[in-house]
Amino acid sequence: MIETDTKQIQNLVKDKDKRLLDKEWRMSHLYKIKNKAGERVTFKKNRVQEHFEKHKHTFNIMVKSRQHGVTTYEAIDMLDDTLFNRNFEALFIAHTKEDAIKIFDNKVKFAWDNFPLQALYSIDANRSNELKVNFGDKTFSYITVANSGRSGTYRRVHISEFAKLCKMYPERAAEIISGTIPTLPMGARCDIEGTAEGETGLFADMFWESWNRGEPEYPNQFKAHFYGWLWDDEQIARVEDTQIESFLKSEDFKTFEDYRKDIKEKRKIDINDRELTYYYMKWISLNKSWQVLRQEFPTTPEEAFIGSGNKLFDQDKIAQLQPKEGKREGDWLIYEDYNRFGRYVMGADVAEGVGQDSSTAVILNIEKVPYQVVATFKNNNIEPDQFAYELNKFGHRYGTCLIAPEINSMGHTTVSKLKEIYPNVYKEVDARKNLEVKSRYTNPIKTFKYGWRTTGSSKPIMLYDLNEAINNEEIEVNDKTLITELRTYDRENISQIRFDEKQTKHWDLIMALGIAYQLRSKLVRGRTRAYKIPS
Repeated sequence: MIETDTKQIQNLVKDKDKRLLDKEWRMSHLYKIKNKAGERVTFKKNRVQEHFEKHKHTFNIMVKSRQHGVTTYEAIDMLDDTLFNRNFEALFIAHTKEDAIKIFDNKVKFAWDNFPLQALYSIDANRSNELKVNFGDKTFSYITVANSGRSGTYRRVHISEFAKLCKMYPERAAEIISGTIPTLPMGARCDIEGTAEGETGLFADMFWESWNRGEPEYPNQFKAHFYGWLWDDEQIARVEDTQIESFLKSEDFKTFEDYRKDIKEKRKIDINDRELTYYYMKWISLNKSWQVLRQEFPTTPEEAFIGSGNKLFDQDKIAQLQPKEGKREGDWLIYEDYNRFGRYVMGADVAEGVGQDSSTAVILNIEKVPYQVVATFKNNNIEPDQFAYELNKFGHRYGTCLIAPEINSMGHTTVSKLKEIYPNVYKEVDARKNLEVKSRYTNPIKTFKYGWRTTGSSKPIMLYDLNEAINNEEIEVNDKTLITELRTYDRENISQIRFDEKQTKHWDLIMALGIAYQLRSKLVRGRTRAYKIPS
């Protein structure tokens, strides 16, 4: 984290008030902002800002509802870092040029124009989007507000409304993530925030990866934060008692009461009458659209990323799945150790290993219903031949279980290597090749094809079977990332076989789980059944 340059401040203020050395004191006494009524007031942190300040990491990604003042907090916090640290460069990125100008004028420059210690500084504010601090000893600090990233030696970067940036300008968003953020030095700060814009895209991918992983192990891993509408204490407190009474007597109350009971049962979230009335009033203001309400004012992270209603898997059933904390070993998450009385199968989906879609594996214990997901693997950089070694290691760990890697595309490489090192790879009778030799031999030797082949006809069957199993509670899914994929899987993807490099969500764990579930009918005393490929 950034340390305050106490020597610099001491030189600047000499015998002035030593409270200036305290960033917390400075933040709550030196900066003016415009409140929601447009009035000039001294900045004071609200509950969201206090909580984030206490729990932040070096790299943070935040999903929020409206009206939490995150942009204001970040602008003031970054300005303070700029004014009280030498050689400090801060970059504030907005999703449009117009928003960048507004943030600079209404937040950064407004705070500077009302700063009580201006006499201690030499400031260049001639540029429309940059404040340059001259410390008089050939050292400078900068805070810049722009609508794109650029090269620089930043010690702090904030990206505002990143979900909108990803939706409107996906190439620019990807360039910021791949170009600006990797240049940050160790210990630098990076905060990304936004209100979700649909369930897919770079923002959604980054948030769910961080949320499902939990606490980061390294400084440059993102930590996920969520602040829904229940954190908006100031606005909720403004709901009047007469409004509450009127709402409790309205025809719409039962619908919201059902929602309150449902969210308490499924998520253990209590909502009182004042809060529920506030939520109801937001619903009215959004033309009574539940989808917009849950996106703009979500109660849970899942609601924030609500998308189209054309989902394959039943959302109520997915909501009932209980995620667990697995034991991590490399890229594996282990939920249940090997049991000699279990019967295990493994499905695997193979990717290129170039940072786009992921190579995944799911191990199922199919000894009894409900089948248990006992381990999962996910990595988007592992090469296909190296993936075979991972499958081999955990295949042996779970009783030399039957492994079925998908053979489409890069799967050939994985299967070829796995055949050399592992004794129990799924194989199918190749009916087409048998036809070629039938005329020459009375009893031809069967030709096998190794690996699981997904086709335009087999993929829908596999996924509908999986959907039915989940609806009938025949599979116990406990992996957070897998649950997220099940919740967001779109029916339109069922018939898609070819990889689409423009698509950020590939639902790779679902494919591995689907293959593993199909293997339940391919075992005979733990061995492979012959299975004919359709001609």
